[in-house]
Amino acid sequence: MKIKFLIVFFFFSLSTARANDCGSWFSNFTSPVCTDAKYIFWTGAALTLALRLGRETFTDEAQRRVVNKNHLKHWGEVGGDIGYGYLNGAYILGKFIFGGKNSNQHAEHMLEASFYTFGVTYGLKKSINERRPGYPDDKDSFPSGHSSFAFAFASVVAANDGWVWGGAAHLMAAYISFSRINDRWHHMHDVMAGITIGMSYGWGIYFNHKNHTKPYWFSMIPTQDLNGLALNYGYRF
Repeated sequence: MKIKFLIVFFFFSLSTARANDCGSWFSNFTSPVCTDAKYIFWTGAALTLALRLGRETFTDEAQRRVVNKNHLKHWGEVGGDIGYGYLNGAYILGKFIFGGKNSNQHAEHMLEASFYTFGVTYGLKKSINERRPGYPDDKDSFPSGHSSFAFAFASVVAANDGWVWGGAAHLMAAYISFSRINDRWHHMHDVMAGITIGMSYGWGIYFNHKNHTKPYWFSMIPTQDLNGLALNYGYRF
């Protein structure tokens, strides 16, 4: 399974390459550090490191207080349930199905951001094997996949649909991320790392398209009988 995933990730990364500040190879993969998203990435990375280094002095104690107060009660489970990328998928399908100005490009942006977010998050989870705070037999704690997916979603919405919808999406993402701490699925630095990954890819891929003229390659076309629509893929070598 891991080998198949790495093969797919490699070819998807290669096929979407267009030049950014680091060159044309794997431009979407490198977009968090090779576009203006680097300011988000390095700030988030510094905060993640600070939270990790501060576990003994303040982070773990702050987390214990959150868990003991249990602010979300049973609503924490709701955040866990909707944080598996359902919002990302609903956005993609909604844009493709219901259309609107630049809907195909927006759907592709969400698809790409979610794909790379998942790939990096999954790779780090399987490489680092950090134990969850409330479930020590589970070693998929770092980084938080719920947080990375949620903030990839929120960043894409903000970039494409404005800060009214983007603000609502960020509130939802914050709720999902906080639920992972509240319910002891993640340490604080896990969540911050997930937020950093999701936001960096949401905005990094946006800057690739906007500032580095990376073309979009999905479009909707009528079927031959004109009774429906088909998803078209186009790529110029």
